[in-house]
Amino acid sequence: MSVANMETIHQLTDFTLFPQLPSELRLKIWEEMLPGPRDVEIEYHMDYATFNGKKISKFSGWTSHEPVPVALHICQESRQEALVHYQPSFGSYFHPSKIYFNFSRDTLLFGVSDPGSTYLLDVFLGGGFHGANDVEKLLSMVLYISEDSYGRRYFIWNEIRLFTSLRELKIMVWEADLSSDELMRHYRSTLRNVKIAHPEWRSPSISIISAETGTTWGDLELEEAE
Repeated sequence: MSVANMETIHQLTDFTLFPQLPSELRLKIWEEMLPGPRDVEIEYHMDYATFNGKKISKFSGWTSHEPVPVALHICQESRQEALVHYQPSFGSYFHPSKIYFNFSRDTLLFGVSDPGSTYLLDVFLGGGFHGANDVEKLLSMVLYISEDSYGRRYFIWNEIRLFTSLRELKIMVWEADLSSDELMRHYRSTLRNVKIAHPEWRSPSISIISAETGTTWGDLELEEAE
């Protein structure tokens, strides 16, 4: 490619007058670059090291593979605008917040890679060394659960009620559609029992969906306790 052609391409792809635009317009452009509502998977992350020939594990904080919004990396102005919408979240006193999350738009996915990690909900809520901050800000969440959760006396509702701002919850069940009627009865009865024990709780909108087929089994409408 000739030098002249390279210079032409450079001229077509660079907008050198951008810094001279009115600040209101620049901020609007940065805002338009932000992603729409995202599904952000969260994981319990462990680091591993070898000491005296033995493998040692250490919790290093909650992480996600979701890409960081690109506006956070372009320049100081774009980062400041992005931080209006996205904040580092789900850290703790012992671990820095690593996940940029928009609580008004994003949905947190829990247990996608490991359905058994549903049992970590109490850890996630517990604070301290292994817990996470910001759970009281969550509005939308998707949980993937394993069969081991089904037999719990109160299912997972005692953990769910501690997400005090949660408005929408989808539960993805790793079970055949043939079991839907039986499991839906279990979910309703356990939800009712927790509601009776905690009448102040206003449950979110809850949908039960097959993780294998994507079939919606139904929504849980909580009956008023007498």
